Amino acid sequence: MSALIESLDENQRKVALALVGPVRVLAGAGSGKTRAITHRIAYGVEAGVYSAEKVLALSFTVKAAGEMRSRLSELGVEGVACRTFHSAAMRQLAHFWPDLIGGDLPKVLHSKAATLKRAAAQLNIRATDELLRGIAAEIEWRKVRLLSMDHYQSVLPERPLPGGLSADATLALVQRYEDLKDDQRNLDFEDTLIATLGMLNSEKWVADRVHEQFRFFVIDEYQDVSPVQRALLDAWRGSHSEVCVVGDPNQTVFGFAGASDEHLLRFESEFPGATTVELDRNYRSTPEIVRLANSIVPNSPLELVSMRESGPVPSVIVSATDEDEARAVGTTIRAAIEAGTDPADIAVLYRINVQSLVFEQVLGEMRIPFRVRGGRFFDEPVVTQALVLVRGRLQTDPAASARDTMALILRENLGWLSKPPANPVDRHAWNIMSALAQIAENLPVTATVIDLAADLKHRVDNEIEPAVSAVTLSTTHNAKGLEWDTVFVIGMSDGLFPLSYSMGDGPLQEERRLAYVAFTRAGRSLTLSWAERQKASGPLRTRSRFIPEHLG
Repeated sequence: MSALIESLDENQRKVALALVGPVRVLAGAGSGKTRAITHRIAYGVEAGVYSAEKVLALSFTVKAAGEMRSRLSELGVEGVACRTFHSAAMRQLAHFWPDLIGGDLPKVLHSKAATLKRAAAQLNIRATDELLRGIAAEIEWRKVRLLSMDHYQSVLPERPLPGGLSADATLALVQRYEDLKDDQRNLDFEDTLIATLGMLNSEKWVADRVHEQFRFFVIDEYQDVSPVQRALLDAWRGSHSEVCVVGDPNQTVFGFAGASDEHLLRFESEFPGATTVELDRNYRSTPEIVRLANSIVPNSPLELVSMRESGPVPSVIVSATDEDEARAVGTTIRAAIEAGTDPADIAVLYRINVQSLVFEQVLGEMRIPFRVRGGRFFDEPVVTQALVLVRGRLQTDPAASARDTMALILRENLGWLSKPPANPVDRHAWNIMSALAQIAENLPVTATVIDLAADLKHRVDNEIEPAVSAVTLSTTHNAKGLEWDTVFVIGMSDGLFPLSYSMGDGPLQEERRLAYVAFTRAGRSLTLSWAERQKASGPLRTRSRFIPEHLG
């Protein structure tokens, strides 16, 4: 038996051996799905079933695509196209556009805000930030569902519209945005998928070229596929049925983005003769945490079984106010750090972004290092400055030592000190700079500035962030796919988690799944926390229905 297969557990091995035909992998949280699918690809190449260049492995984030690429490289496989849906579409658009349309591919907007602001001004609509965000979400909602403007107009009266706009005003603003964007020869993020889909469906020679290029398909996080992504997958594969989809119906939490677990659950009916493999062994969380997670999603098609030793029972913290809650959680975090837990192994998760504010204030006062997840590491001000300075040294002294150069940049240009400062704001920047220093330290002693610049570019392109020794503050949505040893899920009161506007059957089920995601981020220690009031004079809250009574 190949060493690639021997290293897998029984269920993962079934995935790796299912090399041909349609395959569905129901993969629970912490079950080693990335390991299973990368070994499957590597084994397929080793066995001569696949040619690496004919495999298209799709994921939803640049980071996940980079992780697959890195793991395949470690397994000795190069040449597999590991991409997001958007990057795969952009490559094809850029390749075929000159022949189909002529000239360069239109510019892809990084944000809709500027164009929407102009559209609103032309229509005499006051463009608040809240309105711009709401209309941008409406545009995305329409496009990922492949709705024409006429169809969108027909459903507008049933939708909760942003900024108190009428259906007519919303439609006019959306249409004006599209007109301005087209006049400027721009595309937005969703247009890249729609344009690629249109190109493949209307130009047979383009579709034939793509079908010749890619023969085998692997799609991770299939429960997150939107209608436009599913249509694009069908256009990419043509008549080929060598499709392996991997997903967890319990982690379908992006309904607002068009995601639906129906694609995953209906796979066997859409692909007759498909093989289904379940990965239900959880290697991340203790049995106590897994039992709690399973209880949140009753009647699930996939129930996790923990492979770890027992640990502490999940606990509950009840506080009088939000500030009291932050201080109680902060005190527990500080005790854990003083007992030897690395701050990087601790996370505080919440339902909506605004909940982080009181924690940022309190943890800062308590001098607990923290980092708010949402912004990218490489967008941090000190990181962008360091990258510019490294590129400068690449021009002036490319053969200099990578380690010495990074240390010099951090100390002389950015003010990095050998010891962490007491001020929490300065401490955050210090943690970020320390992570940059560690990147250089991890390179070979003989590494030069050329090697350092190449490593940093690879990290930026693939969103490979270094570990930062700080507590993570994150929404549960942003935490999906990540894990920590110790997790606090805060704001666990009805109205906050689940949200008050998510009480209908469908939305409430998604809130349940989001709680499941939050709980399964924890490895050994899980604490659920809530406050009886926002402030001392505020209205009384009730404990979240997602906290089982037996937890006290």
